[in-house]
Amino acid sequence: MRWSLSKLTQVAETSEAWTYKVQRDDNSPAALRIYRPGVGSPERSGSLLEWYRGDGAIRHFGTAENAVLTEWAEGRMLSEPALDGKDAQATNAIANLVGMLHVSRPNEPENLVPLREYLSDFFAADVRIWPDTARDLYARSVGIAYATLDKPAAEIPLHGAVHHDRIVLAERGWIARAPVGLWGDPAYDLAASFLHPWGKVELAADTIRINAMADAFAAKLGHKRKRILAFAAIYAANSACQALAAGESINWHLAVLPNLLAVYDLA
Repeated sequence: MRWSLSKLTQVAETSEAWTYKVQRDDNSPAALRIYRPGVGSPERSGSLLEWYRGDGAIRHFGTAENAVLTEWAEGRMLSEPALDGKDAQATNAIANLVGMLHVSRPNEPENLVPLREYLSDFFAADVRIWPDTARDLYARSVGIAYATLDKPAAEIPLHGAVHHDRIVLAERGWIARAPVGLWGDPAYDLAASFLHPWGKVELAADTIRINAMADAFAAKLGHKRKRILAFAAIYAANSACQALAAGESINWHLAVLPNLLAVYDLA
């Protein structure tokens, strides 16, 4: 490790990485995210955070072979107001944040993964890993993905996983953490938020809420409503494929994805 860090305290562990609160040489706190072998890309994440320069995203201090060092932000997560009766405000916060992330800046990162390439495992998934009663959901979502990606659209650097559980409150406002580092349609950066906050099925599966989010995002950012909903369904189905490949339950996805598809059909 190239940084002189002390007082390492593990604060989170996911299928992608471990996160530690650490102390830097100047005694200021920082967050150290150590990626699991073969999962995620510190280089992509670090270069994208550097490009954001803290505007709508967590500030980047450095990248090593398997880790990214960023500012420490210990404010509340955006999932908290969403679950506390302020979901509409949370949706607006996501729209504002994504707008900041998508501001045009010079010297775009060159190591980002094209969205279609990122979804290659999703396209190649064996439908038989899905439950019998849900295979049509996968088939429909793949069809939507091909149709959506085959339509020309602007392509920009994407965070790739903007949602309530990766957005934290800092002194300068809401900021996004842990980007994936993709290149593609800007509407994709709205997709993950439809599946979150994670585990609150009466919220995420509510068609009224799905419609309201699509309306708010379209009005604020100017993307076509149908395209926003298409990427929401694509994200949810791809997330389910990843969970199935890891041997995890997709009950959560199966509660939300049918309603995303239903709202998409009517858009």
